[in-house]
Parts: sequence; structure tokens; C-alpha cells
Amino acid sequence: MVNSSSASRAAAYLFLVVFFGALLAYGGYKLYNKYGPSKTVVDEVPFGLEAGTSILNGDAPNFKADVERLPVQAQAELRRAAELSRSGAAKAAYEIYDALVLLYPNVDAAVWGEVNTLFNMDSVSSTMRDRADILMGRLMNRYPNTGIGFYLDSRKSLMAGNLNVATELAKMACSRSPAIYELRLWYAELLHKNSNLKDAADECRAAISLSSGDSQRAYELLATVYHDGGLLDSASNVVDYALTQFPLSSELLLLRGFLAEYNGKFDAAEKTYQRILAFRPDYEKARRAIATLGEKSPPGKDGYAGSARDRAQVACDILKPLAERYPENLPLREALGLAYLKNHSFDQARREFNYILKNDPDYPDIKIRLNEVEQARKVAIEEFNNGLTANLNRAVDSLRESMLPEQKHDFSTKLGHYLVRYGASSQEFFKKYSLANFKQVKRFVWQESFYENPYKHTYTVVFDDSNRFKEVHVLVYDSTETSNHLGVAPEIFSRLLKQNSRISGISNNTGETDCGNGVVMDAAVWETRDNFEILARIVGKPAEVRMVRLDRNAMPSTGMKLCDYLPLLMEF
Repeated sequence: MVNSSSASRAAAYLFLVVFFGALLAYGGYKLYNKYGPSKTVVDEVPFGLEAGTSILNGDAPNFKADVERLPVQAQAELRRAAELSRSGAAKAAYEIYDALVLLYPNVDAAVWGEVNTLFNMDSVSSTMRDRADILMGRLMNRYPNTGIGFYLDSRKSLMAGNLNVATELAKMACSRSPAIYELRLWYAELLHKNSNLKDAADECRAAISLSSGDSQRAYELLATVYHDGGLLDSASNVVDYALTQFPLSSELLLLRGFLAEYNGKFDAAEKTYQRILAFRPDYEKARRAIATLGEKSPPGKDGYAGSARDRAQVACDILKPLAERYPENLPLREALGLAYLKNHSFDQARREFNYILKNDPDYPDIKIRLNEVEQARKVAIEEFNNGLTANLNRAVDSLRESMLPEQKHDFSTKLGHYLVRYGASSQEFFKKYSLANFKQVKRFVWQESFYENPYKHTYTVVFDDSNRFKEVHVLVYDSTETSNHLGVAPEIFSRLLKQNSRISGISNNTGETDCGNGVVMDAAVWETRDNFEILARIVGKPAEVRMVRLDRNAMPSTGMKLCDYLPLLMEF
């Protein structure tokens, strides 16, 4: 009996210990969450960190509290400036931040925004540099020995040419304030400069999550890091997604051009580079990309191999000091001249060849070398002038596009893929798509048009007698003069076929069908869960493509022959 009683008491004590231990642990957990270090939990963002990842805020200042004390209008302007800055519109963001700092000099959120915008601008005046120094000093005095302080020290160190010191300071900044996305992005840039691509990619992903996917620069850098590391599929995936969010990003478009070149798609690459120059005529990277079209090599395991001109520049850097050290070595001078010629440094190439001609008029082929310089120079000038003409034509097209009413069509709504279910009322439809973009062409029929160089799109939305969404008719017209049908599908038809296949999946191609009366039709058909879609061209009308999208459940059960759709296709 005694042993049984002792065992019962021991079990009771053990239960009480476990119970109160669990209670204390739960209480400690709740207290830690309430009074312990603050954290940021990231959401699901494409190419960011895993959803639910916790990141300590560290000594990051509470800029939000400062902002909440501002008037509502000032808060809205601050948000607008942040959105512009994250999307790459640094100049517009700077003007708003600068005005806010002048009105509210003690609001650190505005000061912080202006400083980072100045860092991200392509070029700054001496006045802007002085302004940046003043604002940086103000922040460093307010936040000494914090993540922000180390970050600004890191920026200053790189300006002084100390990459390694800048990298260490950036690392310290991230350890002090790991939840500030600007710090993580800056550290990623420095890691990239140091060729530490794996860690750079991790920091980019953190910056993407912490900025909620709104930072254009974070996606640009992640795609660049993957590209430079030879992970071309990953780079392509980032570029394809990021361009849907930031369609005017020069860096992303440039990478798209590179990736197209690596796959031998030189026409597509050139069009991409020309598109960049259409809205950024002075963008040197795009100019250089066109000049070296077809010469680029994909990056290998050891990094980017570089173009022919890049390799020529390396040869110039090696040969120049040798030629200066051994001036009597004329073959060395010739090699340097040829390297300059490949690098399109025509004046330097001529100088080297003239030096040889002066010292040895009988040097083999030296006059031929000088003639090559002049011919190459003429070709380069001609290409440059042709490029200016092409850019002018694209600028006219862009102006034509801007003069039409503004339409918002992302990739998923192209070719009349309105994200409204069949049978929805017109009120539901125009709640999602602005009525201002449409005109009523007849009862229950509305139409919108927009120009997207070089194509004019006309989408006709048809409602039934009960004013319910019924079908969409699409007409796309190529405004260029080069739409010639030479026995193959014209470019416009092939391009729209590929575009719709990316949205709706693989089509069933019908081939050319004679519909009588001299009408020959070539078409592709899709049957998805909701839609029946037919995209068609009439042989002899190479500049025109038509499409109809219908509710699949409203189709007759007996089906229709291809030519039976001709009246429907030609209705609008």
C-alpha cells in the first residue's frame, strides 16, 4: 500500500510539473511575441522568400509613425513618390521627395526617400550631390551606429573606391536592420560586384519580399545575377515575370534581347533593343547591343564571356602598355591597331598604323590597314545614321500611340481576353473595364480601339438581348508597309497565333480552306473549359487578322464547319 501511494504521489507531481512547465512555456512564448524583438513576416511574392518567413526588424526606425502624423495629402504624395522610385521613375520621385522635405524637414521618411532616389538616378548635378551630402549627414546624426548609419557609410566608401570596405559595412548594416529592403538590395549589388552571385541572389530575393514585389531594381538585379551566373532559364523566368510588372525597364528588356540572341533569335533581339531606344535614345547599353548583334556569347560557369568588342577592349588594355614599353616593335603596334579597329576606336587605330608607316613605309600591308580603318569608319557612321532614322520613325509611332485614348491591356487581356465571365451584366463588365475606353456602335454592342506599334487593335464586345456578356470580336491590323504574303503565313498571323497560344494553350491548326467565291481562309481553333476561340486570316489580306471568342456552352452540339464561321468573323 505504501509503495502504491508513493507511486501515485510521484505521478501527480510529475503531471503538475509538466502542466505548469507547459503553461510557463506558453506564457513565455506569448510574452516574447508581445514584448520581444519585432519582426516582419513576408507574404507570398513571386521570386521572393518563402511565404511566412520572419525577418527581425532590428534597429530599423519606425518611419510609419512619422508619416501618420502628416496631413492626408502629404501622406498620399509620399506614397506616390515611393511607388515612382520603386518603379524606376527616379527623377519624378526626387521632385516629390524634395518638395516634401522642404515642407516637412523633420520627417525622416521623406529624407530617407530622397537620399535613396538620388543614389538611383543615372546622373546628378553638383547641386544634387551637395543636397545628398546634407541629407546623408542629417540621417547619420539621427541614426549613428545603426543599420542606416552603416549603410550610408558603405555608400560613401564605394564612392571613395573602397569596394571591400563598402561590402563589409553593407553586411553590418543588414545585420543591424535586416528588414529594410534598400539595405538588402545595396548589399546584393556589392556582392554582385564581388562575383558572390549565390549570396547576391539570396539578398535580391529578400529585397523583393520586403518591398512586396514593388522594387523594379530588385528584379533587374536578380535577373542579372542569374544571367551572369549562367542560370539562363532562371534569368528568363525572372525577366518574363518582371516585364509584366515593369514593362519599360531598360535593364530587363536588354536581358531579354541577350537571351534571344543566345537562342539565335537575332530579329527578336534587334527589335527588343530598338524598342529600348525608342523611349531611351541615349541608352548606351542598347546601342552597344545593336552594334554587337550576333557576336554575344552566353555566360559560362566562370561568368560572362563578353562580346567581340569587349574582348577587343581587353586586348587593347594588355597591348597598350607593351607597345609603349617597346616602341620599336612594329608588329606589336600592328596588333594594338587591329585591336583598336575591332573595338571601333578608329582614331587610335589610325594613329598606330600611321606610326608604323612613318617608321617603316615598306611595312607589309600597312596602307591596306589604313584603308580598312576608313572603310570601317564609314560603315559605322552609316549604321549610326540609319539607326537615327529608325528611331525617328519609332518616335512617330510612339507619338501616334500616345494620342489615342489610354487603354490598360496587360498580356492576359490581349486579343479580347476580358476577365469577365460569360453571362455577366454590362454593369459588371464596365465596372471592371472603363467605359471611357469604349464607344457604342449599336445596341448591345460596344467597341474599343488602341494602337500598339505597329498594330491597331479593335475589340468589339457583344451583349445579348438581356444585356448579358455574349462574345468578343477581334480585329488586328498591321499598319506597316511590309506585310506581304509570299506563300507563307504573314508575320502578324504567326505572332498573334503564338501570343494566343501562350494565353489559351496549344491550338488546332486547320490549314488553308477554300470557302468558295475566291475566299481562302487559314485558321486556328481553341476549345478551353469556358471558351471557343477561332483566329483566322483571309489569304490575300496579309495585314489583317480576325478572331472571335464565344461561350463554349452556347455552341451548337452538332458543331460547325470552318467556313461557317466566316460571317461571324467578318461581322465587325
